[in-house]
Amino acid sequence: MKITVIISAHKKRREMEFVLAGYAAQRRPADEIIVSQDGEFPEIAEAIANSAHLGLPLMHLTQEHRGFGKCRALNKAILQASGDILLFTDGDCVPRDDFVDAYVRLMRPGIFLAGGSHVSVPEHYHQTHDLIPHIVSQRLFDYDFLSSIDGFSKSRNRLLRNPGLQRFYDFLSPRNAFSGANSCAWRSDVLKVGGFDESMAYGGEDLNMGLRLNNIGVKGVRARHSIVSLHLDHGRGYYDAELHQANKNWNQEVRSRKHVYPRISPIRQMGEHGNRHH
Repeated sequence: MKITVIISAHKKRREMEFVLAGYAAQRRPADEIIVSQDGEFPEIAEAIANSAHLGLPLMHLTQEHRGFGKCRALNKAILQASGDILLFTDGDCVPRDDFVDAYVRLMRPGIFLAGGSHVSVPEHYHQTHDLIPHIVSQRLFDYDFLSSIDGFSKSRNRLLRNPGLQRFYDFLSPRNAFSGANSCAWRSDVLKVGGFDESMAYGGEDLNMGLRLNNIGVKGVRARHSIVSLHLDHGRGYYDAELHQANKNWNQEVRSRKHVYPRISPIRQMGEHGNRHH
């Protein structure tokens, strides 16, 4: 069973180097890593070049930047991916060394896994410290280390290493929505629902994917304590409340009317005809 990690990216070089160091530290390496960049900014290519010594099985996709293009970039990656499982994450989310292994271990037919909200490293810290030694040693994922950073505020339970305790807290967690920063699904299921909706702006575009998976009988399963990544925190100047509300309205319709396909996607035609791209 192959797993493809799809990393959405824009132009954060430093963060991408930390993320790639995280994938080099995996106990169970990804079979394929696709960095799909919204734009052609040089910072991501620089990060990949600087990380070439890690020997990752990496593919870099780019596209013209025309406003918020994350969904378009993700669909390009889906069409290129060869894995049975697609793991979706962002270019500012550093995986713990058991991240990929946990997804493969917990995945089963008829579900998607919702790693959910991430644990954030305050921006003032990751912008002024080299995290790579702490990623290699895994000290960065130690609660005592993180809690010493000014502004860090997550519970110790979000960084557990014991699988039994992880699953216990997973089942106590109410959230099982699809998260573009930390979720995975079977590639065949993603193709059936036509991929991501390219008509959507930031805010709820990942939830939309999960809702449409639900509408074909694929259940979201909580795994936020079992699947750990650290988000390198940042401002959100790109947030638009009006566009977010439009996304909410569309998601409500998708939920109530059981829509399966996105409004705009190059994968939609494939899903409608049941084809698979290889």
